[in-house]
Amino acid sequence: SYRLVVNKSANGEEEIIDGVSEITTDAAPNVPNASFEEYDTSGKYPLFYAAGGSKWWDSGNAGSGDYGFVICDVDTDDAKVGSTSARLQSAYAVVKFAAGNLFTGEFAGVIGTKGGKVNFGRPFKGRPSKIRFWVKYTSGTMNRIDGSPAGVTLSKSDYDIAQVKVALGTWNNSKYGGSSDSPVQVNTTDVNTFVDYNTDASTIAYGDFQITGAANAVDYTANINGVTKTEDWTQWHQVELDLVYRDLNTIPTHIIISCAASKYGDYFTGCDTSKLWIDGVELVYDSEIVTK
Repeated sequence: SYRLVVNKSANGEEEIIDGVSEITTDAAPNVPNASFEEYDTSGKYPLFYAAGGSKWWDSGNAGSGDYGFVICDVDTDDAKVGSTSARLQSAYAVVKFAAGNLFTGEFAGVIGTKGGKVNFGRPFKGRPSKIRFWVKYTSGTMNRIDGSPAGVTLSKSDYDIAQVKVALGTWNNSKYGGSSDSPVQVNTTDVNTFVDYNTDASTIAYGDFQITGAANAVDYTANINGVTKTEDWTQWHQVELDLVYRDLNTIPTHIIISCAASKYGDYFTGCDTSKLWIDGVELVYDSEIVTK
């Protein structure tokens, strides 16, 4: 609420020019279960919500777990916020490479032994300026190479790359193939379903964070929206990642946060010993918005 008041210079009296008016600011929602303290390990693979609770985070555990491989686990021995963190661990799951992953959305099922489907996104109407999180990574060279994006050449001498992608958008499931809550479906057997949030028409803001492994821990290199930082990323670091806006007028309908221990996991490529830890995820609203 606000009102306009003028001080008269002659006698110092106040004159109220107008009555009380009101403005409404944006909502500032944050990330549920941001430190992964709520989980259920009673089944054959971990779930990142309490028993009987509602799902916001999901992973590919439902696909790999049937083969006895957990690719996203609860780490109760190594955390930065609270007593637990999420540990994403890539693996060769019997017949296919599976990247350790954690994301907002829902695993939508396996496609035989060829791949799987994931519905990305959760309903969301905020406009944060950044995302802040704790992260660390260990990896090796890419000992599993099944494919790569067009124009990208990979070899078994290349070190694996972890990635955290964050996008705000107005995706509609009738166009992107998912559900109303998680509208963007990616089918790992169909590259036509892969979404480039840098160019996607329904994306309002996007941030990209990557870590590339190295022979020595001190030579690991992070890429934070294109800015590189070489240091020991095998130890915990807190990252602030700008969400770069291309549209300051449209209110988002969904948020996508996608974390992977192996960036090219959708192509069944990476290192099957890579591990990425995530903890203390937080959306930031009190800093200047970066625009594209």
